Amino acid sequence: MCAVDGDRLRRTPRSVTYAMSALFSSLPPETAPKRVQDPAEATAPPNKRAKLECAQPHNSSVTEAQLVGRDHVAAALIKITTHISSGRKFTKASELLRKLIIDQNIGQEHSKLVFEALKASLRDTKNTEDPQLRREYTKLFTLASKAEIFTPRELSQLDVYGTWAVIRNRLHTDDSFEFNKTLKGIKESILHLPDATDEDEQALQAVKARLPEEPQLPELDDVESEEAEAPEADPFGLNALVPQKKRKIKLAKPSTWSKEEITGMKREALLDCFDTMKACYGHAWARTSVDLAIEDLVQQRGRFCSSQQPRIDELMQFVKQQRLRRKQGFGGSAKQLQRDTTAFENARKEWGRATISARGKVGAGGDHQAETWLG
Repeated sequence: MCAVDGDRLRRTPRSVTYAMSALFSSLPPETAPKRVQDPAEATAPPNKRAKLECAQPHNSSVTEAQLVGRDHVAAALIKITTHISSGRKFTKASELLRKLIIDQNIGQEHSKLVFEALKASLRDTKNTEDPQLRREYTKLFTLASKAEIFTPRELSQLDVYGTWAVIRNRLHTDDSFEFNKTLKGIKESILHLPDATDEDEQALQAVKARLPEEPQLPELDDVESEEAEAPEADPFGLNALVPQKKRKIKLAKPSTWSKEEITGMKREALLDCFDTMKACYGHAWARTSVDLAIEDLVQQRGRFCSSQQPRIDELMQFVKQQRLRRKQGFGGSAKQLQRDTTAFENARKEWGRATISARGKVGAGGDHQAETWLG
């Protein structure tokens, strides 16, 4: 206390001092506010009640969670990206990613991280045909296509990924209606493709060369994690009142494909769907639909790049070989063979089995019944 204040107190009349002491003595004692007891806590056993009391957050801790919660989401997304490309860990990582999206913990600032995680899950597109992973891939990319956090170009690239993860998996069905519906959608997708040019071929080769390097794993700035701090570092929860330094996401370069690259990879994904149709050829009800779909593909081959033309020729050669095998008796049951032959081939077989008179006479079956009135 300064000297001026001391002199002022010494000059204060004694009556005023007594009045001030009486005024402050009427105030209630300084005590902590009484916490309202939770009904669940009141009915809990003593040991469980202690755990509930420890789990009750203070007002400062709630504010802290709001401040650093998004950083926890970013750290979780980076961890998911490192594991989701592994076939053994894909299911668990995909479930965690779907939970983050469903619980709406993903913000617009996390769109790049989510996009990189989706790219990492399709580092090897053959994983989508794994019988143990098909359903999870379908759930993940169906949910991702409905998330409103991506840019138009990212949505276009996700549409290509959906061709592998969703549409191709729909071909692995025993429902003829669903199978034909999927084939119709693939045919319409081919009709929406533009005619291929030399620039499209160059873009396709460029994106294929970059595929082994993708995705680029994002990094965070060198900021200490809030989870790593010891509770003793801030016993009164004062850090929540101080603006915290936010983590910044670092991406090495734009991770999306160009328009030409998206179109080229869309062609690749559609051709992969036709390769999957060959595996469905074992179903008798799918053979005719697959044959017609491949014939339509051959008619629209101008919409595909020059490096993709050999794949189309192989598909058509596959159809010709299967038709030849069925005609030679290697196609299955007699009913299936009868269905694959034309009306002319069936009539020619009947003509070959018809009986003809050895005398050269005219008759129904060589029985000479018409000789009397013919003379």
